[in-house]
Amino acid sequence: MGGPMTDGTALDGTELAEQLRTRGLVRTVADREWRLLDDNHSSLLEMLAKILNATDAPPIDLHIEDALKELKGPSFFSVQNVLCGLIPLLNVDHESLLAFITSLLDAGGKDLAAGAPSTAFGEWTKKDPARSSKVYEAARTGDNLALRQLFTVLLANADVEEGLKFAQAQGREAKLAAISALGAMELGERYREVLDTLIQGASSDEEDIALRSLEAGYRAAAQRKVLALSEFDEQLERVFQTRSPFVIHFAADLLWRHREGLTESSIALCLEVVADVDPDNLGTISQIDYAAHQLVSTGHAERVVHLLGELFDRSKGRITLDEFQSTYHALQNAGAEVLGGAVVYWLLNGGVQTRKCVANEVCGVGNDAPPFSIPRSSLPPDPSDQLFLCRKAVGWFFIDPLAAVAIPLAVLRDGSPDIANDVLELIYEPLLLSYGGKLKDSLERYVADDEANSPGLAELLARKAALQGAMQGIERLVELHPNETHRETERVQWHEQMQQGMEQGRRKSIFDDLVTKQYILYGRSSLTPIYTGGDTTHLTETAMHSFSISSELPILDIVDPVGLDYMLVHFRLEQREQR
Repeated sequence: MGGPMTDGTALDGTELAEQLRTRGLVRTVADREWRLLDDNHSSLLEMLAKILNATDAPPIDLHIEDALKELKGPSFFSVQNVLCGLIPLLNVDHESLLAFITSLLDAGGKDLAAGAPSTAFGEWTKKDPARSSKVYEAARTGDNLALRQLFTVLLANADVEEGLKFAQAQGREAKLAAISALGAMELGERYREVLDTLIQGASSDEEDIALRSLEAGYRAAAQRKVLALSEFDEQLERVFQTRSPFVIHFAADLLWRHREGLTESSIALCLEVVADVDPDNLGTISQIDYAAHQLVSTGHAERVVHLLGELFDRSKGRITLDEFQSTYHALQNAGAEVLGGAVVYWLLNGGVQTRKCVANEVCGVGNDAPPFSIPRSSLPPDPSDQLFLCRKAVGWFFIDPLAAVAIPLAVLRDGSPDIANDVLELIYEPLLLSYGGKLKDSLERYVADDEANSPGLAELLARKAALQGAMQGIERLVELHPNETHRETERVQWHEQMQQGMEQGRRKSIFDDLVTKQYILYGRSSLTPIYTGGDTTHLTETAMHSFSISSELPILDIVDPVGLDYMLVHFRLEQREQR
């Protein structure tokens, strides 16, 4: 008995049968792993199935425990891949096959690919209705191995009838598996019948059954591209009252996986619940980020912005935009005005932590333009709120003058004319007094493009030019120069700070142990020795090119650092008027 192999060598059936009897199925497949790099290994699978389906075949779990201990990492999953292709071809009893795949599942651990044997077992039951019936019978008797695969078998066979029976039975584990399977099935005409069962489960006082039923109901609705029934929303509100970590994770999972089945009311409920997430629950926070990213993409940006502000402030800064980069990029991709509306909301309504988060994200040294623009609709209608918003922008975004001036310019353009003079003074001091360069160029372009506000801004630019003219030559006043002792002290302190910063950066770098350190002091090129064989060495020269980034130190930080600091702190911490 023989057959072809994918690598061109003959497959000896007698040798293969002997190997199965002596080394067992898992080791036999592992021994031939090097031949199975090509996915086309049907010849081996057919011959293995033929041998193992014979009446005198060796057991499929022969030496399985020791064999699985010998397999590590990629080798295990390569062997598992072959075994999963073999399982649907086997004609063995369900008990031995259940034990076999359970061993594989346990060995796979929590790896994402570890569940493949369950899928293969589901395919095995589809070959003969009697197979799934035997699994159901075993599950009803409380067989742990059968219960473990009940979800897979019900789903693979799309067995709505059996799913309803198990969902209405008393066995807890079987009920949970059946509820999940019903939510994942294509229900067709029995959709409403299944929903009635799921609503009944959702009203249970047992949290796990209620949550599983709710998840199944919303999942079934999402698959049909319809909204879930209002009864599910009523039970969702009831269950969410506990605010337990599991409930919060459940709410995040609903938003991420089954949003299409959620009504506007249920979306609002879920967002209200996830705002209470524990900052230490990083997995749940990741789920919230994924969900928020999708919500922004489907027109719920305003709700997401409100949620992020609550998360930042409630966590007292332990949760920041660093954990919500997917959501932040979604806001950016939605358009500069969407991000601008978010910035306005956070500055106007957020606490210190929220404003700090947004400042860290949108501000940067050397930026050529802010990443947002301010739509008219995002500005508050009250003039005092508009001025409050401008002061917050200057206070928090001062390090990036182009970002700081964007909101005052928007208020000049679209806000109340009653506060125009106050806004202009805010642009002049501290922004224009501190910065020239890009800010001055930006304001000059704005004057050329905006006729309505040109006179006021032009006057500010003229005042700035007059101040610069008056200050020319001031650097030559000896009385303003620090003495040599102060200079030397400052140089020593700066040198120590740089050394500490470099050392801390090196220790925290993930590349520290991966790369070789090189110190280049001065030069325009580098030489790399390349050994060409023997004792000869060839030097390769690599030209070094310059790159630069420009930044501007605010003049007020030099002329009046104490006054500037007091002003910015006041802008940041002042409270909005209560009405």
